[in-house]
Amino acid sequence: MNTGSKEEELYLTQTENRQLKDTIIALREALEKQRIENEGHVQSVLASANTELSQLKAAIVAMREEMEHNKILYEEKLHQFEQASHDEKNQLKQMIHVLREQLEKYGVK
Repeated sequence: MNTGSKEEELYLTQTENRQLKDTIIALREALEKQRIENEGHVQSVLASANTELSQLKAAIVAMREEMEHNKILYEEKLHQFEQASHDEKNQLKQMIHVLREQLEKYGVK
């Protein structure tokens, strides 16, 4: 009986060892699967972040171009107003000159 008991104990130990090895293998496979899923998730997040970054860069470039365009339009309008003001000032000076000449012509001082 002692021998049978030892054989039974050995059998149980070997069975337990196989179950433990199977559990270890299953856990390793689960960990590897989780690592692969995590890696895929990280790649997806990075791709999404890169896409968003590219969109933000494009938006910045578009806004900068629009700002430059508006600046050019503003400077053109400002120049037009300055030119118009200068022209009006010259016309008024000429008108004053003509009116002075007419006043002098008629003897009014």
